Amino acid sequence: MDIESTKVTPEEIAQFRAELADNLSAIAALDAIEECEGYLEDAVPLLLMRETGTEPDRSIGDLLKKCRQFICQEEVREGLQSGMIAPFIEPISVSAGIPVGVATAIGICAFKLGMKKVCANSET
Repeated sequence: MDIESTKVTPEEIAQFRAELADNLSAIAALDAIEECEGYLEDAVPLLLMRETGTEPDRSIGDLLKKCRQFICQEEVREGLQSGMIAPFIEPISVSAGIPVGVATAIGICAFKLGMKKVCANSET
């Protein structure tokens, strides 16, 4: 997966902001993504530091793999594929044991990469 070049546009950030307006952690995640000029690979370590107060020990790719089993369940996959991030942030967070802001970035990353690509090798 080519996560390095995965970038969220200002228009997409604005769309996600409207969808996630009720979730302060998700809004903080969008602020961090915006701070990193839309680059999710840069935003995730920043979010991990802000939300856990510790140095990140995993890359966005590692976290996406950790979340893959949950993300690739049919209902979740279909929702993320259509761009519905909000209903899945909390479940991603709980399933992977990661902070809500990081789960927001992971959900957006899965959407941006495309669910076929994310779930192509979901058994690995």
